[in-house]
Amino acid sequence: MKPKSILALLIIMLSIPACTMLVLQPVNFAWPIESVVIPDENGIAKEERYSLSFNTKQLFFEEVGDSLAYLDKELRVIRNSSGYYFITGNRFKNVYVFKGAEGALELENKIFLSEFGVEKPAFNQRPPYVELVDGNKKLYLTHQGIETEAQN
Repeated sequence: MKPKSILALLIIMLSIPACTMLVLQPVNFAWPIESVVIPDENGIAKEERYSLSFNTKQLFFEEVGDSLAYLDKELRVIRNSSGYYFITGNRFKNVYVFKGAEGALELENKIFLSEFGVEKPAFNQRPPYVELVDGNKKLYLTHQGIETEAQN
């Protein structure tokens, strides 16, 4: 074999392992319980336990048409096993489902709940669903929408 052919073969052999992608599976991204976060004076909500922080101004503008509506408000946040973030709050008409993006949370889905909003929402993990409880009403959610509804 010619030296150039040997060199080319060696380069190809060394570059093949660099092209393969390492994938670790299965992964469960779920948070065991919801987090209740209160945006600070700048609209930033921080969840220290899971090292998450995000600006809430655009969320409140989308929900109520006022980017300053975050003042003295609580948000409920939970992450499901697939890595989607579910966010809602008192009197919200929707649950917002976000996926992580480079330096951002990207809206994946907006799940309509009620024209009047939910009074006191709470999230629970009920794999494969995220359960939303509001009083006696329970909704079972996926990132695609409401899967089932149950009354107790």
